[in-house]
Amino acid sequence: MRAFLTTVAGMATRFCADLPQPVPKCIYTAGDPAHTLLYRMLTLAKDFDRLVIVGGFRFDEIRAYAAAQLPAEIRAKLLFAENPQYAEYGSGWSLYVGLKALLDAEPDCQEILFAEGDLYYSAEEFAQIAAAEGDVLTTCCEPIRAEKAVALYYDLQGYPHYIFDTSHGALEIREPFRSIYNSAQIWKFRDTARLRRVMQELGEEAQQGTNLVLINRYMQLACAAGTPPQQIMLPVWMNTNTAADFRALDFNA
Repeated sequence: MRAFLTTVAGMATRFCADLPQPVPKCIYTAGDPAHTLLYRMLTLAKDFDRLVIVGGFRFDEIRAYAAAQLPAEIRAKLLFAENPQYAEYGSGWSLYVGLKALLDAEPDCQEILFAEGDLYYSAEEFAQIAAAEGDVLTTCCEPIRAEKAVALYYDLQGYPHYIFDTSHGALEIREPFRSIYNSAQIWKFRDTARLRRVMQELGEEAQQGTNLVLINRYMQLACAAGTPPQQIMLPVWMNTNTAADFRALDFNA
């Protein structure tokens, strides 16, 4: 059993700054209701057995959009999970809420592909991630800038580490490292037993900050077990932080 999970709970403050009124970023459209990040993301993931949406901000609007606009084959696979603390906690809580809802509903789930909900990527690259047999972490060709990037670096042992500045000011690495990349913020977890252990080990409090805490721990345990994750580079990728970013996307590609 394979599942795709996306988190779309945030208030998208930067994205909505130059819009007439706030809107969930994942269902914003400049015209065609099929030209949204959520529609594109779920369409690319339609072959997965379960499609998990974790919402918070204006979640009723996201549910209504899904009911009215998504194809029936996608709606039949949807599992909604709500994060009521979307304004208080960080991205880690949305990931935890979604994983818990999925693993409670589908205890036999063997594979989870997780993508943050404000991303644009090509169908070909998504298919490559979906087809990979082991754990996956992704990178992109964007420059690493503190105001936008989640940076991924490898230490001298070859273990991955993620860094991100929530204030978008500066990034700091306090140890020697072998290489550094801009994360494409898509991951595959192929060992759900390990994932459950990490969730339990960290506890709920540790997962109320960034989702990188859980991801870091999981991927480092994979390395320690002798099965390091595959790194896949995405040449076509956009993190839609602003409405201007969204307007630059090509939904016909």
